[in-house]
Amino acid sequence: MSSGATASGLLAKLEAVSKRYGGREGLHGVSLELPQGQAIGLLGLNGAGKTTLLKLLAGLLVPSQGRVEVLGGKPRAMRAYVAYLSDAETYPWLSPADGERLMQGLYPDFNRTRYRELLAFLEVPARPSRSMSRGQRARLRLAMVLAREARLFLLDEPLAGIDLISRDRILKTLVHQWREEATLVLSTHEVAEAEGIFDRAIFLKEGRVVLDASAEELRARGRSVREAFMEVLA
Repeated sequence: MSSGATASGLLAKLEAVSKRYGGREGLHGVSLELPQGQAIGLLGLNGAGKTTLLKLLAGLLVPSQGRVEVLGGKPRAMRAYVAYLSDAETYPWLSPADGERLMQGLYPDFNRTRYRELLAFLEVPARPSRSMSRGQRARLRLAMVLAREARLFLLDEPLAGIDLISRDRILKTLVHQWREEATLVLSTHEVAEAEGIFDRAIFLKEGRVVLDASAEELRARGRSVREAFMEVLA
């Protein structure tokens, strides 16, 4: 989606980051740099540490060891610049109008005009979430997040378990709404469908980074991102 980092440098970085949950380690010794202007695929099997990594960047978790920085500060202090889409469902009563009021109250950078344009493009019906399909609910959540003027967008499995039409519309939205000053990190199992938007692919296995490569490098070696996924993680 972009040519990579710009002159302004990094948006976020992790240095030797580990995260433990009791006796289990969710991440182990992860070091990454996330430049401005990249669309990054965060790829791995269930339990690989993808959600943990995204929550650390979003300031929802703190590392057990190592350091996480977003825009030069601690993630919790930079939440105003980070838009996080979890894999959780919306409130059953939430309608698109409710979503607009909620986001406006929470985030000063929420753009009402963009939100309404996103709702129209994604064909989100004007009714409560309880009466929407799973794909429509996923599209509503995405519109709420992408309508922000954030610098770092963290999307946790936005394509999981929804229909092909919804996945296609979500991916087209990510392309059409792209802003060069922002960075996108997208966790997904739908590698074949999403790989066209990636500048870079980070593969996690059992809490460790096992491959970090540009999509262009992989293709130059005659491999798609999906083929690399199967080779590295299968």
